[in-house]
Amino acid sequence: MVDYLIVANSGRAIAASAKQAGYKVSVADCFVDEDTKSFSESFHQLQYSDDGFNAEELLSHVENIISRYPGAKLVYGSGFESNPELLENIGKLIPIYGNSKETVVSVKDPVIFFGLLDRHGIHYPDVIYSKPTVQKKYLVKRIGGIGGNHVNWSDLKAVNVDSENYYQKFIPGAVSSVVFLANGERAKVVGFNRLLQTKEFIDLPFLYQGAISLNKDTVEERDIVENIVSTITKETGLKGLCGLDYIIDEEKANVLILEVNPRPPGTFELHEGRQSLFDAHIACFQGELPECTGQHNNESGFRAYAILYAKEKLFISDKVKWPSWVKDRPTYSNNIEAMFPVCTVYAEENSIDKVKAILFNRLHKIESIIVATQNET
Repeated sequence: MVDYLIVANSGRAIAASAKQAGYKVSVADCFVDEDTKSFSESFHQLQYSDDGFNAEELLSHVENIISRYPGAKLVYGSGFESNPELLENIGKLIPIYGNSKETVVSVKDPVIFFGLLDRHGIHYPDVIYSKPTVQKKYLVKRIGGIGGNHVNWSDLKAVNVDSENYYQKFIPGAVSSVVFLANGERAKVVGFNRLLQTKEFIDLPFLYQGAISLNKDTVEERDIVENIVSTITKETGLKGLCGLDYIIDEEKANVLILEVNPRPPGTFELHEGRQSLFDAHIACFQGELPECTGQHNNESGFRAYAILYAKEKLFISDKVKWPSWVKDRPTYSNNIEAMFPVCTVYAEENSIDKVKAILFNRLHKIESIIVATQNET
């Protein structure tokens, strides 16, 4: 028996939360790592590209799951941002506990989303759709891109409003995010995070590297962000566990919105407590807005994780002994290409500086362990 089919670029965190809530799941994602297998009744590895999932493959897999588990429902994570129409086709086959195609488009289409922010006087870094005069002051972003590897300094190619890219002004400073629950009308913040600046760990300027949880009671911009989340929810009908990224403009002291993730963001597990956030996600689609009293908000502790990316092609030998602080453990006898994610390291400490130091050391330690076993069989 399977209660839910989880489909995501990486489904491990959602599967872990579902298991904590007592559900049985099948996972279809792009990694099928050892952690995910341990949480799942069955699993399937999906193809993924810049255009998103292979629609034919995914629809075929959904049909297969339905034939085996006719009562199953679907929860999705990252991976549909560039092809939200696929959600509409999947919804004809299986009930989905996730935002509709229309809602995803309302926060992922830059013209629609930034127009919404303009109507409500919500600040964001300047967005344009043609070549900027000063290249180094703008970033070029792909619409529907995930993970930050699609973001870079603007190049010499003009970007039209109908293309798959747009330009956004670069604002220096620490990027933050908020995890929240929404029921289509109201929203409630679960927790805040500080995103790791990639230059501290890897030489790629905007690749998503990880995050550190913050105690929401100590976040100065809390009220402003909560109001923004509520406004966006009312305007778009967002539901479930979602995320929002923002940055503080230090010159003008404004909260500037970067993007909304209309599905469970990777940072939600930093706030997972005794109460499963997967359960809370499902409840939102039944009109509820759970309190989530079990989330992690310990004033003296900071939860954090950092992703290890392969600097060169790596072979995962069965001689690798994974420390307890490693998650997303890749399958043995697996080759991982350069710049692909290998695994994730976790830490918890009583200061941001200490937790960063532990993450940095653990990234190097696990990398050394893997490299040392390259020629072992």
